[in-house]
Parts: sequence; structure tokens; C-alpha cells
Amino acid sequence: MSGTLKVQPLTASEISVVYEKCVAILSGHGVKVDHDPALGLLRAAGAHVDAETKMVRFAPETIEEALRLAPRAFTAKGGDARHDLPLPHPGGSFYTSSCIQSMVYHDPDTGAFRDNSEALFAEWCRLIEALPNIDACAIQTPMDVPSETADIHALNVQLQNTGKPLNLLAYCWESVPYLFELLLARAGSEEALRARPLAWFDPTSLSPLVYKDMDLETIIRCCKHGIPIAPCSLVLGGGTGPITPAGAALLVGVEVLAMIVMTQLLAPGHPIMGSGYNSMLDLATGNATIASVETALAQAAAAQFMKEAFEVPVLMASLWTDSYASDGQTVMAKGVNGTLVAMAGADVAYGAGRLGGSTLASPVQLIIDDRMTALLRRYVAGVQVDDDTLAVEAILEAGAGGHYLRQKHTLKHCREAVRPDIFVAEPLDTWQRAGGKDLYERAAEKYRELRGTLQPLDLPDDVKRDMDAVVRHADEKLAR
Repeated sequence: MSGTLKVQPLTASEISVVYEKCVAILSGHGVKVDHDPALGLLRAAGAHVDAETKMVRFAPETIEEALRLAPRAFTAKGGDARHDLPLPHPGGSFYTSSCIQSMVYHDPDTGAFRDNSEALFAEWCRLIEALPNIDACAIQTPMDVPSETADIHALNVQLQNTGKPLNLLAYCWESVPYLFELLLARAGSEEALRARPLAWFDPTSLSPLVYKDMDLETIIRCCKHGIPIAPCSLVLGGGTGPITPAGAALLVGVEVLAMIVMTQLLAPGHPIMGSGYNSMLDLATGNATIASVETALAQAAAAQFMKEAFEVPVLMASLWTDSYASDGQTVMAKGVNGTLVAMAGADVAYGAGRLGGSTLASPVQLIIDDRMTALLRRYVAGVQVDDDTLAVEAILEAGAGGHYLRQKHTLKHCREAVRPDIFVAEPLDTWQRAGGKDLYERAAEKYRELRGTLQPLDLPDDVKRDMDAVVRHADEKLAR
């Protein structure tokens, strides 16, 4: 196969059926929007709004027009052009984002699970800046700051320690204005922020079919400042959504499509990326499984559906694991699920560095995921077939019983193989003499090696002062 490998969980006719169901649900039943200003704006833009129930419905032609207006491509921009991410990936591959909202941190030095902190998150951001295959830095939750302003403190940490695009969400309605004040302080002006937005935001559904005030406030402010949006569905199959992968994928599609329509009604042509953080409920235990086979199938189906039906870039939470250790279960879940969902159409694989569900981050796992991403990208790239790669001349030159060590063709392509430095590819005795270390031990060594080189961004003093002032003001106003 030439080009990028693809898997198609859904047929073309099934995609059409799922799309028809999405339109029927949004036009006939609708969604609940808990944000009075947004209700007014949506009513003025032509949506059907029930003021008493706060239910919003969209006519089929409104949905079609919104999808026509939504850009097929845009660039997620960081602090400078080196880190910009053209979406979809121009080579047909995918990008990787780190994990979001982590409150617990696995300490590689002690092996203990400890509260995340501003200092740990700052190191995390600097590590992301140094890793070649982690393309975006998601917000986390420092536990040593006031809970009411944790997201504001976290964004300040991100802006001062990495120039890669930021994957953001607000933790409460009250903090939303301060997040945008921070981005404006870092950019320097509204014009500069619009030209280089520094981030994308993940407004989320409250599944099923409810949208909170903070998420609509986020959408409105993103539209004002030109900051891309990755509307995200949080369906829990069997709990807040259907337990079947097909039903979960449908509800993901409905919830994301509703936010795409709302965004395009508010700001036609606004950059947008469909996103799914869906998981499945294990009814035998009551636990949410974020890396089960059913979760991955639902994510793959949702990724393909949104990519083909909505024609927008897609982010999926495919680098997740249910294990609390960097073990075989974690490698299998991230490797298999990440490859499957990327081949189904996801442009961004979310979850690098994640362990143990939705709250735990590990810097060693972040390094493993960085190297794993290089492998997954190579798998997704597939096999290119042309006159050069078929190597007919090299085969004839070597002839029967010959070899290819001195072939110009071998020299030309010998550096194309993916060779992650923490994966073993050496004789047994060599590995044993080096201590017989496993993958985690080798990644931990790499982490300690990198840790001594990490530095914050070299920002002007006045920019840092302005950002710190926003955080202090937020603490004064919001922290109890």
C-alpha cells in the first residue's frame, strides 16, 4: 500500500446512517445549554431555543451550513513557528499531546505517588519542550495552589516553560476570563494573540447532551480572540452514554457536532477540531475503563466518523492506560490503541505521559511515549512503492548469492529506520553487561539525563511580570 495505512471501522453507508442520526437528534431533540448569554446569541443566529428548558435545536440546513463553514484545515500555533502544527498533518501522520489535568505525579526517584505541584509541572513542561515527538503540552493541576485558581496557575507555568502549542481547558466558570488575560499578557496584544494563538481549548460536554456555563464562555471568548477550539465529548459508555461502541461513537458525534454548529454560528470559519475523550464503564466493578478494547473501538469509529462526516481535524484520547505502572499492559494499550485510532483518522493522539486512568502523570512514561510515538508514526506511514523503493537495480546488481552491504541503495536508505534509544536492539551478552535493564529503567535513566539540562523559556521580564500579576489578581478575587 502506498502512503498512509488506514483502518475503517465503519463503511461509507454506516457513516451516512450515523450522520443522519446525529442530525435527527440535534434537530429533533436538541441539547441543553446552561449559559444565558450563549442562548441569546444562538437564538439570534437562528437556532431554536426554549428559554424555559434551555434546550437548543438546530435545523438540518443550519447543521449543513455550519459544516460547510468549518475549516478543513488550520495551524495550531505555539510560541514560535518551530512548534506550529499544520492540521491535518501534511504527511498524513499524526501529532501527540501530553495528558491533561493530572493531580497525581509518579516520582521516578522514590517510586511514590505524590501530589502534583507547580515545580513538578514546570519541569514537565520543560521536558515536553525537549522531547522531539511530544508536540503539544496539556494543562495539569498543581495541588500546592488554591483550588479555585489551579488552572490559572497551571497556564502561567505552561506559558513560561514551553513554546509548544498548549492544550487547555477551564476548571470553573470564574477562572475563564483570567486564562484569556494570561494568554493576552504572553502574546502582548489582541492582534498578536489572534496571529499566534499559543493554544487550543477543549470545551467539553457534560454527557449526555448538556453544556456547562464555563464551556460556552470558553467558546465565546475563543471566537472573540481567534483561538482554535477542540470541542470534546466525555461519553462514558454504559454510564453517560450507550454501552455499545457504535452507540458511544454516535453520542460522541452528536455532542461534538453540537459544539461545531454553535461555534460556526458565533464565528463563521472559526478553526475547530473534533475531539473525543470517551471511555467505557465496567459494570462488573463500576470502574471506568479508558483503554479497554471497547473504548478503543468506539474511539476509532468516532475518529473515522468525525473525520469523514464533519471533514475537520480530529483529536482522540488514544494514548491512555488503566495500569498504574509503566508495564506491559501500558505499552500494549498505548501501542495498540494509539495505532488503531491514528489509522482510523485521528490527527492528534492525546495522553502522552498518562498512567492509571485520568489523574496520574509520569515523566518516565512521557519519555517512553515520546519514543513510542516515533514507532507508531512509522507504522501508520505504511509502505511506499515506487521505482526507488522497489530496488530492482539493486536486486539485479547483487544477483544470486550476493549481498547489499555496499549497495548505493542501502547507503541511501540505511538511516530511515526508526531506532528509539531506549528500546533494546543488541546481543544478549551486551545487554547483560550493561546491567540487563528493562524499558522503564532505561527510560528513567534518560529522564535523569535530560532533567539536568531543562530550562524555562527566556521571556522578557515585563511579560513574566504581567503574567504573574494576572495570577495574583485571580488569587485575590477567587481564592477563599
